[in-house]
Amino acid sequence: MPVLEVPGARLNYRTAGDGPPLVLVHGSATDMTTWDGVVDELAREHHVVVYDRRGYGQSRHKPVRDHRIHAQDLTAVLAKVAGRPATVVGWSSGGNIALAVAVKHPELFSALVIVEAPFHGMRHADRHVLGTALPLKLTQLRGRRLEAAEVFYRFGSALRSGGNSYDLAPENIRLNLQANAEPVLAEWDPHPFGVMHEHIPLRAVTGLTVPLTWILGQESSPWMAGLHDRVARQRPDIRTVRIAGAGHLVHLDRPADFIAAVRSASTPPVSPTASG
Repeated sequence: MPVLEVPGARLNYRTAGDGPPLVLVHGSATDMTTWDGVVDELAREHHVVVYDRRGYGQSRHKPVRDHRIHAQDLTAVLAKVAGRPATVVGWSSGGNIALAVAVKHPELFSALVIVEAPFHGMRHADRHVLGTALPLKLTQLRGRRLEAAEVFYRFGSALRSGGNSYDLAPENIRLNLQANAEPVLAEWDPHPFGVMHEHIPLRAVTGLTVPLTWILGQESSPWMAGLHDRVARQRPDIRTVRIAGAGHLVHLDRPADFIAAVRSASTPPVSPTASG
């Protein structure tokens, strides 16, 4: 598997297909294998790039609390692996990372697709967020680290209709999440440049010149939808896609609908034919 050397780490990545570059950025508690069910289809018309974020999967590194480091890593992937402006799809915390890079380096993007990102999630925390943070950290302090991570998994994948996608997921998906528990626990530690990206101003996101699509799972939490709504009120040209039957794990719950939404977002609009 190819490796990208970045300061302090080696990022494992893989590519598939030919065409305009499409970079997929995974969220917390998983790695690039989370995209396995959608890569081949997207690679029919794109040069798809997936990678393990620092500290996840095979990109060995101690857990990262400062998400500016993840932003620097994505910048390197775009510049050195994609090689030209790319459609970037960021899911969950990967969406926050993609937003941060787009703010600083819009020239690396042809389009931006945000999927269920908890942007400014701490300042807009609801009772469910606060009710997750305390038991998670108390369980972690008692030495039950996997159990603590599962508190987050059940919160993050909660379904409006009841239950959560984590408990309903196939065993291989649960095992993948469990294998990436340590970085998740670190990301829930308070940090001025942490996972919720409170350090990125809303006006910087609403002022982006990059075409922006925001995908939501209709079964996902109202809190996540509310975070999107705060951005959309200030940026009415956002193209919002709500996928029926999907929770937070949109690409796993409804892969065909997810692929269709990404394809639509990455296709340049057709210019109207000039009349003679």
